[in-house]
Amino acid sequence: MQEKSNRPDWAKLFSDALSCPGKISEAYSVFHDYSLGNAILAALQLQAKRLPLSPIASFNKWKQLGRLVQKGQKAIALVMPVTVKFKSKDEDESGAANAEADANTQDKGSGRTIFVLKNNWFALSQTEGAEYAHEVVIPEWDKVKALLSLGITEGKFELLSGNTQGYAIPNEKRLAINPVAAMPWKTLFHEMAHCLLHSKEAHMADGSSMARDIKEAEAESVAYLCCATLGLPGLEESRGYIQDWLGSTVQAEEFGKKSAARVFSAANKILKAGTESVKAGEVVNE
Repeated sequence: MQEKSNRPDWAKLFSDALSCPGKISEAYSVFHDYSLGNAILAALQLQAKRLPLSPIASFNKWKQLGRLVQKGQKAIALVMPVTVKFKSKDEDESGAANAEADANTQDKGSGRTIFVLKNNWFALSQTEGAEYAHEVVIPEWDKVKALLSLGITEGKFELLSGNTQGYAIPNEKRLAINPVAAMPWKTLFHEMAHCLLHSKEAHMADGSSMARDIKEAEAESVAYLCCATLGLPGLEESRGYIQDWLGSTVQAEEFGKKSAARVFSAANKILKAGTESVKAGEVVNE
């Protein structure tokens, strides 16, 4: 990390994170959000195939993402709605003339929705393609050194949701990053922040459907400062994430007053842990 005198103005950066325009990352909507029933169904099938839990998508979606299903892999069956059309009694009697009239007016009774099992989904572990950047390589900062120094461990990502970028189990100081995360470096800082700031929580996920506004804003503010200090991409998406969680200007102002010191302290620890030599047995205190 740069010397403190050369470090960006964190007070200004923090203020910018709460007020400057941002955007919501498209990474949270790349994959389909499956129902709880389908998620359980997919998990059971992967377990039966002795495959690890990993993001799932249709054959065509993986192809769009630049990955191909490995030869010999069998698809996962999920329940999906299918509309079944049928002819009305009047249409049967009137023939083509009545059918032409129906073409111009949608008859609500002309079809019904049924749910069927279809085999068309595959897990990431069933695909092949270019290797994803699992490791975060930043010249000025060492990920392995930082995790060791802070006593945080990284495990395998075990969720079916491809839209969840990562998650943390703060009370155990463990985290995992999605292999298909759009910005794994930003997600890593975010989850490390959860481990430092929210150690009483059992599970925190970096997604778009959580209801923990202040904690999410704190973790992402730490990621914002880390990325800005190291010159990494993702600042606009980070601002969008923070502001989306805080919602209103009033809450943002209150957050700025109460959480600034906590955010600065956590960001400093993360950056310091990845740039300074780790002595044998030394752990940076929270």
